Amino acid sequence: MNNRWRNRISFWLLCIIPFAFVFLLGRYLGPTWFAVPLMLYVAIYRPVLAIFRLLQLGLIEKRNAWKAFIPFYYTHYTVDLWVG
Repeated sequence: MNNRWRNRISFWLLCIIPFAFVFLLGRYLGPTWFAVPLMLYVAIYRPVLAIFRLLQLGLIEKRNAWKAFIPFYYTHYTVDLWVG
């Protein structure tokens, strides 16, 4: 397995596994334990993960990385994030 596939699979797992954990929290502990971690996942974790992935791919500059926290700002990089 080459390095590009390893990076791609790592990104997929880093996105999906925490979301599965958030879902399980909500299922077994109640809706509050789903809502709060989900908001943290969407507002903090995913943008930070997207920043590191886009920097690694060389698609954004480090000085523009903060823009990932603006909702829907990097939607045109969706294919590059998941497949790139």
